[in-house]
Amino acid sequence: MKRVLILSLLLIASCTGNSRTPNVVAPFLGGYDGLVAEFMPIGTVSESRKYEVWEDDSFPVSVLVKNKGEYTVPAHSVLFEIKGIARSDFVGIDFETDNPEQLDKVSEYNKEGGQDVIDFGDATYTALTGTYYDANFYIYYTYPYETYINVPKVCYKENIKDDTVCKVDEIKQAFASGGPIQVGTVKQSYIGKGKIALEIPIKNVGKGKAVAFKGDEFRPEWDQVAFQVNTPDWECRALGDTSVARISHPTSVRSSSDTVVIYCTNKNLEKGALYTKSFTLTLSYYYQDYIAQIVKIKENPE
Repeated sequence: MKRVLILSLLLIASCTGNSRTPNVVAPFLGGYDGLVAEFMPIGTVSESRKYEVWEDDSFPVSVLVKNKGEYTVPAHSVLFEIKGIARSDFVGIDFETDNPEQLDKVSEYNKEGGQDVIDFGDATYTALTGTYYDANFYIYYTYPYETYINVPKVCYKENIKDDTVCKVDEIKQAFASGGPIQVGTVKQSYIGKGKIALEIPIKNVGKGKAVAFKGDEFRPEWDQVAFQVNTPDWECRALGDTSVARISHPTSVRSSSDTVVIYCTNKNLEKGALYTKSFTLTLSYYYQDYIAQIVKIKENPE
């Protein structure tokens, strides 16, 4: 009986082999958010859950913004814009502003991340012609962000026939820092003697839109993200581009399953290479999202 048990264990060991790579502890806290915002209270709340104010009363317009991802957003880098209402109908508010202080990333010692209240001023509506008016306040916020991708156990192996240390042709564990642009399932492959490749799919898992550089136009049919390789001897491309990845949305409704693959190659493995090593990639982008709130402005009966 003991011989059977020992033989079974040996068979299991031979099937799993020495090439299995143990799971790695995630180097990031993770998460799918960057900056998130919410309106601060305005006036009183009606039964229909709308904020209500009288026509001759001013009311504060402000939002609470929180950084729920793993990139610290510098001071004065976030553009906040009020849309949805006519500028000529209101006085007392700024329609554009920024963040006066940096918004710290989440971390082991700051699990909630940085936050601040952005004040647009006290608004007064000047164009009421009936008994009430529903003002549709939209706050758009556009901010710089980065996502860091780490593939901690890439297999560097010149001799593909060697079945020790690690496997080349397999799915690899990959991690991404907290942010709205995330990584999918990463695959490593052997592409010739002394050559290996990584297929790194990325996707927009947030509700907003992304562009690669400040000032680029936000488009409904795609997101764009700039990328930079941090590991020596690797070259990366996305649909032929060496610095920008475009995530297309083929249908009118964007899906988080829409991805683009960043294809990375290393064609300079040293002779006799047989080890694992971390591969890192930085994704940088400007992200735009918005929140909305209806404020019911009522005629003063007096």
